[in-house]
Amino acid sequence: MANRSSAPSLSGFHHLKIPVVDLDASLAWYQRVLGADHLTGLDHVDGGGTRYATMLAVPGLSVLIELRWAPAAAHALRECDLIVLALDTDEQFDEWIEHLDAHGVEHSPVLAGGGGPIIVIVDPDGKFIRLMKQPPGGLASQTMPANPPDPEGPWLDAPPMRHPRPTVRGS
Repeated sequence: MANRSSAPSLSGFHHLKIPVVDLDASLAWYQRVLGADHLTGLDHVDGGGTRYATMLAVPGLSVLIELRWAPAAAHALRECDLIVLALDTDEQFDEWIEHLDAHGVEHSPVLAGGGGPIIVIVDPDGKFIRLMKQPPGGLASQTMPANPPDPEGPWLDAPPMRHPRPTVRGS
């Protein structure tokens, strides 16, 4: 891998923090949709006894997820796709579509993304979570195609993540 720095080594992710508007609703959603286990012993509670964050273990993920009550941050991240989870097989896409439909979860159809097939899920606060096929050898072993799929549309080119179109010089 090019551009190695002399930075000290890291051991991996400790946990991933996701801001939410309604902690209880988000907790229920992550449990129902992703099969998350609520690690009650890691709940964050303030001096007045109010829970403001909770930790989750999601089957298949090696990193814990913290849901933190932070309404302004959750609103600011609406339609952002900060989380991309890996699927290994084409069959898993069908399983996930069936699961999402059974639970009434808003989602895209299977889309052609630049790195492979994608399903986009919408969480209770409008943040996008992508399910993407893990390429053989992992993502770092891949290169983006010369002509990736056009990201037009609400699922792949949501306004908060829209990149400016390049301008053509001399025209």
